[in-house]
Amino acid sequence: MTKDFQKRVILSLGFFLLLFLSSCGWLRKEQVQKEQGQKEQTQKQTDDVYEQAQIELEAGKFQKAIDLCKEIYQKYPQDPTVRSDYIKTLESIKSSGDGAFERNDFKLAGNIYEILVRNWVHFSDFSQSLSFKKNFLENKTKTSRCLFTEEQVSSHLKAGEFRKAIDICKEIYQKYPQDSTVRSGYIKTLESIKSSGDGAFKKSDFALAGCVYGLLLKNYSSVGGLNGSLSFNREGLTLRIGDCKKILFEKGLEKYRSGNLNQAISLWKSILVFDPENQEIKKAVDMASLQSKNLQKAK
Repeated sequence: MTKDFQKRVILSLGFFLLLFLSSCGWLRKEQVQKEQGQKEQTQKQTDDVYEQAQIELEAGKFQKAIDLCKEIYQKYPQDPTVRSDYIKTLESIKSSGDGAFERNDFKLAGNIYEILVRNWVHFSDFSQSLSFKKNFLENKTKTSRCLFTEEQVSSHLKAGEFRKAIDICKEIYQKYPQDSTVRSGYIKTLESIKSSGDGAFKKSDFALAGCVYGLLLKNYSSVGGLNGSLSFNREGLTLRIGDCKKILFEKGLEKYRSGNLNQAISLWKSILVFDPENQEIKKAVDMASLQSKNLQKAK
């Protein structure tokens, strides 16, 4: 009985051991299948994100493309495919910036390089795998901005839009006050505008000359450290403005005395364009305008 009992116990244990091992194998197989399913699901999700990122790149929506890669990378930071796709996307964006720069589309190039600089913190942990560095992007951004500014300023100067030219120079100078190229460009622009004013003065276009000198004087305080590099100063501009006002006022007075009220009014109003708070000129305009109305009524 004892030996039979032992046999039955051994057989039972063997049976249960076999069941246990079979169960473990089944569980292991189930775990492998589960892991494989998760891997396939991750791969599909990764592929979908990369495909959508490519669509955004083709549409020129570079920030959206980066956002897509950033989101999936934060979810699967250790996945080599995710990182590889992220790097490909960033390299593609950088290439787009280079292409724009080579086409002299400096506005677009600057915007693209700036997007990469702004997002650098999000992919700095694998930046060593990129073909470019952050300082390269920063320099390219600045160079693109400067070249685009130069194009805009040249266009505005040719059109006589001096205020716009100054505003553009002022903006980039405030951003890069220590950059010698930016400073030189600002000085060159101001000197060009001053020369336009001098040219108008020589041609006896005192209304235009007064406007140009007035514009320079109004913006003189914003040039800051450029003062010593300019060929003119605040005092010189003030004197020239005074000359323009005096000549225009006297010409208007001549017209007024000869009975040409409308011409007198026009000359005096031209002074108010660059000296709008001149009370003496305002009174002269009001007086001449009233007399002109009275003459019209008398007719």
